[in-house]
Amino acid sequence: MDTPSMPSLAQLINRAARALARDGDAALKPLGMRYAQVPVLALTREGSELTQKDLAEATGIEQPSMAQLLTRMERDGLIRRTPHPRDARSQTITLTAETAERAAAARLRMADLNQRAIAGFTAEEIRTLEDLLTRVNNNLDREK
Repeated sequence: MDTPSMPSLAQLINRAARALARDGDAALKPLGMRYAQVPVLALTREGSELTQKDLAEATGIEQPSMAQLLTRMERDGLIRRTPHPRDARSQTITLTAETAERAAAARLRMADLNQRAIAGFTAEEIRTLEDLLTRVNNNLDREK
């Protein structure tokens, strides 16, 4: 009988990302939010006005996927789109007043999730993990 092989690095990262998304969704559901919305919520806090293109570039999310995410967020009353003052082809994205109020609670819930994920790690291990994951992402973002 073959012994099971250890999961690859990609599988381990994927599993951690899926667990974070699952638990993030559960933590945010009572607030009417989803984990996939966290990058938009974080970037549009405190009254910043970004375009869909700005959000896609800042998060690394493809434009079509960002468009779908923003459409759902607008439908759910989380964001507001307004015409861009200098570019007639663009719209600025802002949080609704209600969402801005709930965003603080969402940040606390995400901070709790982050603490759960790194429970038992030393400060040095956390810095190392951050550095290594940043390098993995940079390697994958590089053009071939």
